[in-house]
Amino acid sequence: MIGGRRKGGADLPGRNRGTVAIGAVPSTGEGEMQKSKGEVRPIFPAGAVVRYRNEKHEDIPLDGLEFFPNFGSKTESTSQHRNILKEARFQALAGFLEECVKDYLDNVYAYEYEGFEIVHAWVNRAPLGGFQRMHYHGNSVISGVYYLKADPNFSAPLMFEKPEMNTQPYIAIATREQTIFTANQVAYPSETGIAYLFPSQIKHGYEVPTKGGERISLAFNVMLSGIGLFYRL
Repeated sequence: MIGGRRKGGADLPGRNRGTVAIGAVPSTGEGEMQKSKGEVRPIFPAGAVVRYRNEKHEDIPLDGLEFFPNFGSKTESTSQHRNILKEARFQALAGFLEECVKDYLDNVYAYEYEGFEIVHAWVNRAPLGGFQRMHYHGNSVISGVYYLKADPNFSAPLMFEKPEMNTQPYIAIATREQTIFTANQVAYPSETGIAYLFPSQIKHGYEVPTKGGERISLAFNVMLSGIGLFYRL
């Protein structure tokens, strides 16, 4: 196991499918919403997405890797039964991602655990027009994606979808602008050398097709050991 012990305590009618683009330049037109006069704090967010930049990013040759088409999308991937990070060519990247995972577990969620391991890792690539349906990862606590090759101006952004929690009828209220409190999707730019970590149960994908060039990423799943209050794993 990797990592040290951390001590510490289909769209519905009328549903607003707005998207917030992270990193977008805010507009300042007349009638636009202004900064609240009060101190705004989110309560019980669905999860944290953390962005990490690899200042020592280097191109990794993909020669000899076998890719297979993915069902329901215009992408292809290496086998998900094979941990690609165990190959020598990915050794430096594996070290960087392990540092990101430890920071995420210790300093974002403050989980108590004995160890962690990146249990699955595979390479995805999408050509011009490539897309990936919204999905989530099972048998995993934390998931992540690292961009081996992506251009934020042309590569499809990484999208996250707000979890459905409606069990009773609700009132749908129109909004003038989308905010993190009202949007049902959030988009993060795809860029070479950037990693995103997020809870595995949050739906993600990129349904907006890639506009140009190849979009190549490495996806991975993380499991923890020594967790639980009564029935420990």
